[in-house]
Amino acid sequence: MVAVVLFAVLYILEWPMIKSSKKEMKRVYFVLLGIFLLWNTLAVSVPGWPNPNDVIRLVFGWADRLFG
Repeated sequence: MVAVVLFAVLYILEWPMIKSSKKEMKRVYFVLLGIFLLWNTLAVSVPGWPNPNDVIRLVFGWADRLFG
């Protein structure tokens, strides 16, 4: 859960850049923040819910055979 909070804080630190952007960019920013927080919270609290690392390994697992 600490990792979820840490990455949320890092994401929020980008606010000065987003603050000067268009309204549509702000909307996209908060939608992505909400999806990120929901996904990571579910990954921590629901057994069997894939965390982002599992998804990355699932998508790019074929690369392990090339480099390993």
